[in-house]
Amino acid sequence: MSNSLELMADKIAVMDVVYKYCRAIDRLDRELLESVFHEDSIHHHGEYKGPSSQFCDFAFDILSKMEHTQHLVGNILIEVEGNIAWSESYWQAYHRIAKGKDFKDAGGFVADHNPEIDEDVFVSGRYIDKLEKRNSEWRIIKRQGVHDWVRFEPATDKGWREGPGPAPGRGGHSDPAYERD
Repeated sequence: MSNSLELMADKIAVMDVVYKYCRAIDRLDRELLESVFHEDSIHHHGEYKGPSSQFCDFAFDILSKMEHTQHLVGNILIEVEGNIAWSESYWQAYHRIAKGKDFKDAGGFVADHNPEIDEDVFVSGRYIDKLEKRNSEWRIIKRQGVHDWVRFEPATDKGWREGPGPAPGRGGHSDPAYERD
């Protein structure tokens, strides 16, 4: 394969790692989330700093208490040097946090949730990753999650789909994304 084609294939593989991370977070798919990190990967995201394997527990503990989540990624800049790559991926996330949920002990932005009301939380930031290609597979070896801004709003159901039609997305393998019919 020519150097240009190999570089493009590597960049596409790195983007795929970032996209899989977002699906894993939103679908609460632990196996998929673990697959984007090398076993010795380290992670610093919000209040969490430590092994990426333990970040999975940290993230799922918080996200599993939310009504809805959606992470969108864009503007992915990737530099590749041999079997090492660096990427900066801009992201925006939406979270619905229900009335009565208390996140005071969680730290980070979710601790600012007002448990007296349902809230929609919008977060924007960047994933700054170092990836390594081992055994022909790209995975994250170091992740820094940066929160650039957070916005809380009282939740409203205006615009939520009602009546017949496809069900909204949900956590786990019952989500339509996992259907292969």
